[in-house]
Amino acid sequence: MDSPFVRPRSEGRRRWRWRELSFSSQFLGAAAIVLFVAMAVLGSWVTEQIKQSVLKTSGAQGAQFMTGFLEPHVQQLQRGRELSDEVHRTLDALFIGTPVGDSLISIKIWRVDGTVIYSTNKALIGQKFVSSDVTRAASGEVIAEYEDLVSQESAYEQSLGVALIEVYGPLYLRGTDQVLAIGEIYENADALAAELEISRLRTWMVVCITTMLMLAVLYFIVRRGDMTIVAQRSELRQHVLEARQLAHQNEEFRLVAEKARLDASEANEQLLDRIGSDLHDGPIQLLTLLTLKLSNRSIAKQLKVLPEALTPLISSLRTIAGEAITELRNLSAGLSLPEISELTLEQALGSAVSHHVDITGDRVSVVLRDLPDHITEAIKICAYRIIQEGLNNAQKHAKDSEKSVVAFVERGILTIEVRDSGAKSSAPVTDGVGRQKMGLTAMRNRVGALKGTVSVTTDPEQGTVVEAKLPLDPT
Repeated sequence: MDSPFVRPRSEGRRRWRWRELSFSSQFLGAAAIVLFVAMAVLGSWVTEQIKQSVLKTSGAQGAQFMTGFLEPHVQQLQRGRELSDEVHRTLDALFIGTPVGDSLISIKIWRVDGTVIYSTNKALIGQKFVSSDVTRAASGEVIAEYEDLVSQESAYEQSLGVALIEVYGPLYLRGTDQVLAIGEIYENADALAAELEISRLRTWMVVCITTMLMLAVLYFIVRRGDMTIVAQRSELRQHVLEARQLAHQNEEFRLVAEKARLDASEANEQLLDRIGSDLHDGPIQLLTLLTLKLSNRSIAKQLKVLPEALTPLISSLRTIAGEAITELRNLSAGLSLPEISELTLEQALGSAVSHHVDITGDRVSVVLRDLPDHITEAIKICAYRIIQEGLNNAQKHAKDSEKSVVAFVERGILTIEVRDSGAKSSAPVTDGVGRQKMGLTAMRNRVGALKGTVSVTTDPEQGTVVEAKLPLDPT
């Protein structure tokens, strides 16, 4: 047994076919239905208006007829309730078998209470019927109806099988508005029926022709618009396809650029590490050897006797060489990155602070909170370098100030703040090209490569704050 909720296959196929039609074809179908229904209503309305106009004219003519031929013979009703036999004979002579009567099918005179007091069909005289038309006519209204013979008193007229116009009209007491009786006549309406049929056919022809012309004009307009829409849709699909291809290419370029950026950052770290190692294995070793050669014992061994005049010079050279060695060792230590790949972010940042304290002896307060255990190597190295450069900058320009490092993660952003309380500016505000400027520039470039930002705020009284923000997911 089929479920009542299962849609018939033929219905689904019809809907599918309808949706597959072009806009112009859908418009043609829908507009044809709407226009034909609208024109059918209009045609029926026009036909009905024609019929009502004819009935209004027939009613007026019938009222004039009854006023001229019937009203003079009902004046005696002001003295009684029945018409005299003489009046009956006069009316029969007037309407039965005469040219006047031949144009009429039937004639009746009613009392206002619904009793027939005269009729060319003698069987109805004296009978009383309930008729709304008689009641309306008794109030002074002229009523004309076409083929509306459904009442009992019109059984004879219904049996004739011809089209009829039925007219009810009030018959007044002469010179007053008092209704003495109601007149009713039935006219042969075959000519009217033929005229209405011709008018109906003509109306429908005009309506159909007008509808077809309107439909054709609208269809061609919509068809043209449909063709434009189809062409534009095809172009739009092509543009969308091209846009998708460009987006795919851009995504590939972005991934390549992202990889190149990370590779460049890694290569830069490798270069810095190599430079630090070269400094340690090259110039530092040579300067250490030079220091040994400049020792008094070594020179005395070579010269047997050290002239007193050379002692201050040799001492000064040893001091300069020692300072150079210290500077180069600090530089080498700053360039070479310690092994932090196995450390968490918190451990790596703590290592950066500890390394700085071991070298400089500065006091640095550290606050690390909400830091993730797992993070990319590039972000870990960048965060280490930020703290390293920030503390080096503070040590150089505000050596005796209190320093602090704060790092936390909020909404996927790693924020690092390196702060000092020195009175002097620990960050240049000019556009100089010294090492300080290069250090901040390198920091900004490194952070920018990971889609982060760096800001430096300097206050003569509050000191300097270096703040860096790094997204944990730079993609």
